[in-house]
Amino acid sequence: MTGCGPSRLLRLENKVLEHELTALQTQVDGLQKHTPASADFVTEPTLEDVHRFLTAAGYKPQYEEGSGHIHLEFEGLHTEFSVNIQHFADADVLFLATGDYLSLSDAEDTDALMLMLVQIAALNYQLLLGKFQLNPESGDVLLSTEIILEDGLGSKTFLRAFEQLLQTADQRYPDLKRAAAGGGI
Repeated sequence: MTGCGPSRLLRLENKVLEHELTALQTQVDGLQKHTPASADFVTEPTLEDVHRFLTAAGYKPQYEEGSGHIHLEFEGLHTEFSVNIQHFADADVLFLATGDYLSLSDAEDTDALMLMLVQIAALNYQLLLGKFQLNPESGDVLLSTEIILEDGLGSKTFLRAFEQLLQTADQRYPDLKRAAAGGGI
């Protein structure tokens, strides 16, 4: 006798299971390709989707289809600045960065400039989301963050990252401005 059953029965059972597995895999593949985007989540995000998320959250973004970026003005408790959002489709990245925030030319003198640069480095060490950067051509200081989009984008995820960028830029501004004035860290 052969163990649990004749070998012909085992071969037949394996063929049936393989057929069922193939049919189930085809169903799963079809569902993944045809899952419709919801109002809160998109599988292949675009700037139009980001614009929709911002507008639904009560922001007033400026966006022209085909422009390649979204622009938004923000007034916080400590300063006013803009935020620019770009989608780099080849890298599957959404890039958010402040503008009109602070500049190296705001430093009173060389000592204050060095103090401001040290403050930027210290803040970057503390930050979990976003990093302060310098534009080497203009001397502008900006805070930026990136959102990886390879698995899609949900409005809650986007808005948390966006609002964290706004809050961090606004809350850290007095420290940077004080350093630029030579007032110490």
